[in-house]
Amino acid sequence: MNFQTVFIGTYTEKLPFVDGKAEGIYFCRLDLSSGDLVYMSNTVGPRNPSYLAIDPQKKFIYATQETEVEDDPKVHAWAIDGDTLYSLNDRPADGGLPCHITVDKTGKFVLSANYETGSIACYPIRENGSLGEIRTLIQHQGSGSYHPRQLGPHAHAVVLSADNRLLFVPDLGLDKILVYQFNEETGNLTPSDPAFVKTHTGAGPRHFVFHPSNRYAFVLNEMDATIIVYAYYNGLLNPLQTISTLPLGTNATPSCAEIAVTPDGRYVYASNRGHNSIARFIFEDGQLAALGHTPTLGETPRDFAIDLTGKFLIVGNQDTDTVVTFQIDHQTGNLRATGFVAKIPNPVCILPVQL
Repeated sequence: MNFQTVFIGTYTEKLPFVDGKAEGIYFCRLDLSSGDLVYMSNTVGPRNPSYLAIDPQKKFIYATQETEVEDDPKVHAWAIDGDTLYSLNDRPADGGLPCHITVDKTGKFVLSANYETGSIACYPIRENGSLGEIRTLIQHQGSGSYHPRQLGPHAHAVVLSADNRLLFVPDLGLDKILVYQFNEETGNLTPSDPAFVKTHTGAGPRHFVFHPSNRYAFVLNEMDATIIVYAYYNGLLNPLQTISTLPLGTNATPSCAEIAVTPDGRYVYASNRGHNSIARFIFEDGQLAALGHTPTLGETPRDFAIDLTGKFLIVGNQDTDTVVTFQIDHQTGNLRATGFVAKIPNPVCILPVQL
């Protein structure tokens, strides 16, 4: 396998936090020998297809239409045919600014998180890949602090456990990771016991990722630029460590966006939008140790992903319209810029797949 496909979600319209000017979902090809990322085509049509997910059989792409609650937010289904995506259908998001999406391990359901209204939704997938009507809709309640962004709930991600039984939802507004029992036969979601894990006040949990061993999990906190390391067992999260993603003494605004772990579980990376960097960590014996920071060679690294082989890290710089590739040094965890830069307007989500 010398190439991987990389789908890139974007902003196509202006929102309060971005001047969107892209044209939909972009299709690129990553050269695994060099790290070159080559634009192939793009699918025009979906509005603000910010976050993407693919089904287990690699036949369908699902995208959030990140628009505000009064502007008809949706979730879209697309069929993959070579270098082209064909629209299957869309469904109402039943919430504002849908910002994250995933497909369950069976390929039967799509789950999404609505940031603006603080809700999560589950849709059945029909045999042809299209979406059925919402099966479960859950509205979060409460507040996290007196900060303007925490006066109400803001669900920011939907992450299923490896066994497909539990759904973890970091809610930036509540300073909680909510946990739901997921029924993979019906798509029903019910609160787990315990129903949530509380972070420290003002953390603003944004994204959540498991370690490949499934013995640990990491929560990336957007508002104070920290990572919380948890021990994980049988649905329970036990906090072990909190560590900053920013260098000591910086005056950069805390604004984390994405977190990822290398396939071997040795290194953890997190993006700092205010600092325009990738924070590097080594993970050993349940603890993270900071290794330094790599500039992303652009502004506002909204998302990044590690390719499926673990060789390259691909960063989307939202406000400079670039996607940059870095080679991962598996001896040190360092990131070396390959020199290849793809011009993609307002990249939001980086999704490497092997088709």
